[in-house]
Amino acid sequence: MQTFEKMKILKIDNCEYLTNISDVSCLPNLEKISFKNCKSLITIHDSIGFLSQLQILNASNCDKLLSFPSLKLKSIRKLKLSGCTGLKKFPEILGKMENIKKIILRKTDIEEFPFSFNNLTGLTDLTIEGCGILKLPTSILMMSNLFEVTVSGYSQLLSKPNDKLSSTFSANVNVLRLNANNHEFLTIALIWFSNVETLYLSGSNIKILPESLKNCLSLKCIGLDGCETLEEIRGIPPNLIALSALWCKSLTSSSKSMLMSQVLLFYLA
Repeated sequence: MQTFEKMKILKIDNCEYLTNISDVSCLPNLEKISFKNCKSLITIHDSIGFLSQLQILNASNCDKLLSFPSLKLKSIRKLKLSGCTGLKKFPEILGKMENIKKIILRKTDIEEFPFSFNNLTGLTDLTIEGCGILKLPTSILMMSNLFEVTVSGYSQLLSKPNDKLSSTFSANVNVLRLNANNHEFLTIALIWFSNVETLYLSGSNIKILPESLKNCLSLKCIGLDGCETLEEIRGIPPNLIALSALWCKSLTSSSKSMLMSQVLLFYLA
């Protein structure tokens, strides 16, 4: 393998019968490794998490992959794990990884993120699409650059943030996009991200906007377009400027009247 010491790109995509990625420490200059759509891949050697020059790691659509090695990749810019339907937990982040700006996790079964997730210090945009129960790490409150969060498909947030930590830190997330199925999910999400200014719930199956919205002092804009099951709005944030509720065909007349009585820019249909 010494022949390949200077290799920078390794692509083994679409290898139908590949079950294992072995030791790659003999490829220290790798900048990109891709093994997407390897449908039989089960295990990955730990060495892949310690490639100091690696910038792009693409493991998308590896259906049978049940776990991912811990990562200490100081040069990494892109990490692609979407479509790994067997993954239940996001990998441990062993050291500061400041070059990743965006992570998109679609069609995975990831339910849990490690406390070390906050080592992704440059992360600004996080998209999580899954199912079942989602457990966020309290360390997400310490991620000062995280600006936008999108969560869809999950039916429940497992817990509220630790009171002691949340009294010390407050997430800087400004834009929150939720495909919320119930108002309990929304209530807990707004405790996690208390400084959010723009909230998009478009297309959600939520029936009630809870009274707790009155406590969201930073919230200025709400998008409810296409929330066809939304019936009742119980609370309006005190500093709300704009609200859009197009195609909310189940919204009660009393809720519409309450909105129209507010001094804000609104759209109803």
